Amino acid sequence: MALGRLITPEISEMLQSGDYTGFRALSDELHPADMAEVIESVPAERLLVAFLALARNRQPEVFEYLDPNTQTRLLDDFNPDVMSRLLNDLSDDVRTDLLGELPAQVTRRLLESLSPEQRKRALALLGYPADSAGRLMTPEFLHVNADATALDVLAKVRRLADEVETVYVIYVIDSANTLLGTVSLRDVVIAREHQKVREFMTENVAHVTTHEDREDALTLMRDYDLLAVPVVDSQERLVGIVTFDDLSDVQEDEATEDILKMHGVATQQDDYFTATYFKRFRSRVIWLVALAVVGTGSVLVQQVYNPVIAQLSLLAAYITLLTASGGNVGTQSAGILIRAISTDEVDRPRLTRIFFGEILIGVALALTLAAIGTGLVFARGADPNVLGGHDVWEVATIVGVSMFMAVLTTNTLGAAIPLIMRRIKVDPAVTAGPFITTAADIVTVLVYFNVAQAILLD
Repeated sequence: MALGRLITPEISEMLQSGDYTGFRALSDELHPADMAEVIESVPAERLLVAFLALARNRQPEVFEYLDPNTQTRLLDDFNPDVMSRLLNDLSDDVRTDLLGELPAQVTRRLLESLSPEQRKRALALLGYPADSAGRLMTPEFLHVNADATALDVLAKVRRLADEVETVYVIYVIDSANTLLGTVSLRDVVIAREHQKVREFMTENVAHVTTHEDREDALTLMRDYDLLAVPVVDSQERLVGIVTFDDLSDVQEDEATEDILKMHGVATQQDDYFTATYFKRFRSRVIWLVALAVVGTGSVLVQQVYNPVIAQLSLLAAYITLLTASGGNVGTQSAGILIRAISTDEVDRPRLTRIFFGEILIGVALALTLAAIGTGLVFARGADPNVLGGHDVWEVATIVGVSMFMAVLTTNTLGAAIPLIMRRIKVDPAVTAGPFITTAADIVTVLVYFNVAQAILLD
């Protein structure tokens, strides 16, 4: 969005002239997300003034959309009264997300600003694991008893609409808070006034537990087209819900994490432009050093086969072609499987079919690339001085056979390794990109020189 940049001059003029009434009127016309962009577009020295110029009831709404770094900056500048009021007015899930990202000593200080009731709720949510559904949920939801009538439910919706996260789904519980089912607002509206909820509620509701991974909640929402996912504790008591907006953020975070892993970058959530140079260096150097160490295997393998290169020096010219082809094919195969795994498209009955399907595709790819490699050798030809008494057809055969075997092998590895990682509970994304490429280099060099040795010895 460019809205903030477009109206920044007007905003700056209002703030400079002290026209807070005009500024507040403008802010009331904008969506909180747009107003957050406006706030972030003002000069740093006017940031606090711009935020406090918002109407009080709008401040928590806009604060939720601000960049985390802007949120932290404002919290440092707030006086105790403003900070206490704002933190108490934030929704539980937003506040938990904010407190969970701050240093422990800062979190403790902010918790002291909360009312006893809000502090109890915040501590309860912060007590769940960082990536769990419990940490992400909000306890602000509509719930009714199964014996309530449609008229009772409508009355409760009207009374609590401003205090809950969503009114479109109402959860049905018993006296022990056990989740029995759900009713949609549409169901309530079309039901007879005195019809009991148990007569038209949906039972056997899909749900997650507080300690399940937040990705499980995301999968459940996607599979069942839910507006919100109910969260229960170990005794099946309903304790909160995770809404679509929270899970859409999770989806973005997980996708970002997978992309970073697939490109050999240690995951971190800092924005590129706000992260320190050291953090950016550290996030990349960890993988690069590890891959460099593993990559020495390829160098050591080539040293073992130096006599083969000495016998036919032209072989060295085609090493890059083979290793690049093998790495590209392996990365493609791994990427396809990782995508399928991340979207839960792979289950046990389909693993065999997918695996052997990749082998068939690998055969076709290997034949194609082998033919291209062989043709390239013949087309290029060679000076007799680099052939060492051998014929061009021998080089072409070595390159063609090696290309076929290397591509088939790396394609199979690219498909197999993510499945193995999934089986042993390791994130398959770490096997893509540089990891597969480095492994493919070693495998390709081994295949290449063993094929060369076998043909030349004949």
